[in-house]
Amino acid sequence: MADPAQRPIHRSLAIVLLLLMAVHAYTKWRHGILTEMLWVCHIATFLLIAGLWKGIAPLVGMAFLWHLCVGDPSYVVDGLRQGDWAWNSILVHALPPLAGLAYLRRSGLPRSSPWLAFLMFLALLPISRALTPPALNINLAHHRLDFLEARFPGTWSYRLVFSGGMLALLLVGDALVALWLKRPDAKLSRRSAASP
Repeated sequence: MADPAQRPIHRSLAIVLLLLMAVHAYTKWRHGILTEMLWVCHIATFLLIAGLWKGIAPLVGMAFLWHLCVGDPSYVVDGLRQGDWAWNSILVHALPPLAGLAYLRRSGLPRSSPWLAFLMFLALLPISRALTPPALNINLAHHRLDFLEARFPGTWSYRLVFSGGMLALLLVGDALVALWLKRPDAKLSRRSAASP
């Protein structure tokens, strides 16, 4: 659980992120691509906002890990490929993991974080497929990654490898971050052992 003294800071971060996401959504709407707000990164950011506001560490951890392990690296690769570096897009990818880190450095990284991030991704696939145009390929719901499709042409073999790779990224990222941030239960057991 987060330090109650930090709640005003966390809520301020949530407000900043919410305002930033509103600007980003407005920009998407003006360009006729509002459905891009269904990218997992953006949904993760909205869940991060809720986690920061309410002090829910698993939501913060899930969103933080998604951005750090999958979303932001994908954004950078896509930006390098397409040359699209809009200021608001840079900020909506850079600030959420920093806000998550500000929260998690005190609360610790919950063990459920990678699993929640993975479940969020799986839940958004059918939603993205139903609500977004194939040309945008939001969350890769319509078209496969070329390098994986060539090696795994079957639908189920591709899904299994793609999902397994996604989960592996999240679990490895979780293990590495946990070395630095520790786990909430580890902090609690240290406090219990130190108290008389």
